[in-house]
Amino acid sequence: RAARYIRVMTTPFAPPRPLRSALACVAVAASLAAPSVSAQGAFPITKLASDVYLIVAPSGNMVAQIGPSGVVLAGAQSMASTPGVVAALRSVSGAPIRYVLFAPGDSMGDEQDAGWSERNTTIAAHERMKMTAPHVVSALGFSEVLQIYLDGQSVHAVHQPAGHTRADIIVHFESRRVLYLGYAFVANGYPRIDVKAGASIDSLVTEVSPFADFSGVQIVPGRGPVSTAADVGAYRDMLVGIRAKVQALVAQKKTLAEVIAAKPSAPWDAKYARGGVAPGRFVEGVYASLAH
Repeated sequence: RAARYIRVMTTPFAPPRPLRSALACVAVAASLAAPSVSAQGAFPITKLASDVYLIVAPSGNMVAQIGPSGVVLAGAQSMASTPGVVAALRSVSGAPIRYVLFAPGDSMGDEQDAGWSERNTTIAAHERMKMTAPHVVSALGFSEVLQIYLDGQSVHAVHQPAGHTRADIIVHFESRRVLYLGYAFVANGYPRIDVKAGASIDSLVTEVSPFADFSGVQIVPGRGPVSTAADVGAYRDMLVGIRAKVQALVAQKKTLAEVIAAKPSAPWDAKYARGGVAPGRFVEGVYASLAH
């Protein structure tokens, strides 16, 4: 009989010492992932590890750990995407979807659960993510760390600094060396910074910087291809570079319109201007968080 429990912790989390040492010596290239499989109506699903899969919806990425007694899904998207996610999971396993972890995304509203609570699942999110009735039947909120243990595997959801939003989490599939960073890291575009809700460019840099050292781990962004620590490092350098350019313009008392017109993101647009957040929109978020 498979062991199954949820543990909520309110202290800061760091990877266990054996795992921290292993991360430096295990190289996993995203290009070695197994080919996608598909079924009618299903989103593309790709095996990242023996029992961990990447699901790519039009609105972003999700990661699922699939065991004999159930599925843990991280990064749930909008309600419109749920049938495609379920079909993708059913194309590789008939196990029940037991836990769904919500990370704030660009395409979903706060006050809904994408229909998952109606599918007899336990849904969870950081306590700052609003999930209220009548859209949500029930939900589990946590403050700092949520650990889910299922079929002998441990999954940690860890609250992050207020970078993309104040409810950002990362999800660590511990023994499989797969890390879901959510929308704080967008491999093919600029991130959205929810300044009105307390997020900032400084906190975003703080949030993503530690993961530039996670060598040997497959890092799944909110959008874009599976990445490496080097990719996160390049992304962090982009954030820092644009922040410096905008800060210099703010120091010159430039208005928002003048800052956007100066195109401080131009050196990075070829790589990052392909996502859902336009360069000017991202620069606006940087400006708003620096001009207070």
